Amino acid sequence: MNPSTEDMLTAIAAVNAENIFIFPNNKNIIMAAEQCVSLCEDKKVVVLPTKTVPQGISALMVMDPEASEADNTAAMEAAMAGVTTMEVTYAARDSDFDGFDIHAGDYMALTEGQLFGTNQDLDALLEKLALAEPQQQAEFINLYYGQDVSDEQAQHTLAIFQRCCPDAEITLLSGGQPVYYYMVSAE
Repeated sequence: MNPSTEDMLTAIAAVNAENIFIFPNNKNIIMAAEQCVSLCEDKKVVVLPTKTVPQGISALMVMDPEASEADNTAAMEAAMAGVTTMEVTYAARDSDFDGFDIHAGDYMALTEGQLFGTNQDLDALLEKLALAEPQQQAEFINLYYGQDVSDEQAQHTLAIFQRCCPDAEITLLSGGQPVYYYMVSAE
């Protein structure tokens, strides 16, 4: 899940294109991706410094295969800049972080990688997340549910967000991701 620069160069070599966009979707991969720019001599490599999967998806949604590399880069950077990403996972161990007393098994919500809150009640945490400013101001909200979430649980979460965010267009999608019960993007 954390590809090296060599892994990315191998993938670049396999692509039959003059311009290649890399979406790291993880802050820990951006530097390795940026090294590809100077190491690739026969293709133009552009790294869009996406830190989350929802940023990468939003950027891809505005890509126009007929547009120039510069126009696409500008459009994709603007799209990813308008995304706030939240994630819901669980605590693997007891800890104290940023004033939060966290216990193993607690549900944890992160906003832009920072701890938003914890709770033993998932519904209460999801409601608090849905009522937070980014979601309340969002026009579009995407809920990506993970591999450990049933369709029924996902529908229940959708209902929470629909009740708390009545002005947003909300889409529920199976993301299939491990570890994170939900990845939420607000735009």
